Amino acid sequence: MKFILSVFLIALSISANAAQTFRVKDGDTITVKISSRDITRIAIEGEGKLDDIKVAAGLLDIVPDLEKGEVTVRPLGGAPAVFSFLLTDDLGATYTLVAEQHDVPTETILLRIDNSKRSRDQEGERRTDPYVESVKQLMKGMALNKTPDGFTLDDVQVKVPLWKETNIVMTQTYTGYELLGEVYQIQNVSKEEIIFSEKEFFEFGENVRAVAMEQLQLDAGATTYLYVVRSKGGF
Repeated sequence: MKFILSVFLIALSISANAAQTFRVKDGDTITVKISSRDITRIAIEGEGKLDDIKVAAGLLDIVPDLEKGEVTVRPLGGAPAVFSFLLTDDLGATYTLVAEQHDVPTETILLRIDNSKRSRDQEGERRTDPYVESVKQLMKGMALNKTPDGFTLDDVQVKVPLWKETNIVMTQTYTGYELLGEVYQIQNVSKEEIIFSEKEFFEFGENVRAVAMEQLQLDAGATTYLYVVRSKGGF
């Protein structure tokens, strides 16, 4: 009995310290667990390296390892319990990580890229698709408050009555030949914390092609920004 119990405890220990491994492809969104008090390592398992990380200011302390092509992160004080950021690998594929803070020791997150021939062909086509590239460049431009080539920036003030707990105002539009980008300021006007999901904003009007949000968790009175890319043809 003691031997069986010891084996069981060892198995639990191994499981507790095992890396979080996710099979991903370009454009995927995954939910990961990061340490709230220690570093979390993020790397690609097998071939490939991480090339870039994009995150809103005030959320993460980032230490890249350029030689290994991986990164370690630690939440900054005041970062919400749940937030998201973007990772890009050396082939240009982008992944959205929804990070949930937990009071645990160091974590390791491994991204297992789908490297089947069919997947490589499909991902290569998507990466070279001018339309998809335009969507990515527009989203990046809005997040960095820069106007991509071929787009016109306009400042607006359009209130969007969606939920009584929020005050949503469209503040900017980026107009191109095929795409329309919109920037929204979202304030939590309730007395309770609100946790959003980026998926719910894919129903935010018509022709939505991409969505990104700076913070998924808003304390009472807090404000964040939502970025929406639509194909031209209506709201």
